Amino acid sequence: MRVLIMGCGRTGSMIAQALAAEGHTVTILDTDEENLRRLDGSNDITALIGDGILEEDLRRAGVRNADVFVAMDPSDTRNAMAAQKARHLFNIPKVVCYIDDPLRQEMYKTLGLMAISPVQVISDMVMEAIHR
Repeated sequence: MRVLIMGCGRTGSMIAQALAAEGHTVTILDTDEENLRRLDGSNDITALIGDGILEEDLRRAGVRNADVFVAMDPSDTRNAMAAQKARHLFNIPKVVCYIDDPLRQEMYKTLGLMAISPVQVISDMVMEAIHR
């Protein structure tokens, strides 16, 4: 699978490394060169300085060949914008979008995006642990 990730924070970099370890072709974009240093020594990941909401940077990162796009920026708004471009402009079949605000999750689903909220995931896990 060819995966393009926007955002090389702690979670984005871990996802990139895990996918690369499984043998997937991974490209990751981040606007901050410092964040890309998290991948030092990961020769099997293409790391590029760029902005995932800019069409030019997405094209340079190979968005047209991607099977999956993952939006992992700290900003829900930037993630939604990049994910919508990936899904509707570049027709990427699978788009996963990190969102901090779980109230936006349903809205993103109506846009054809798979939205994952860590707040919701943790809340669900805590409730499950309490009720065991």
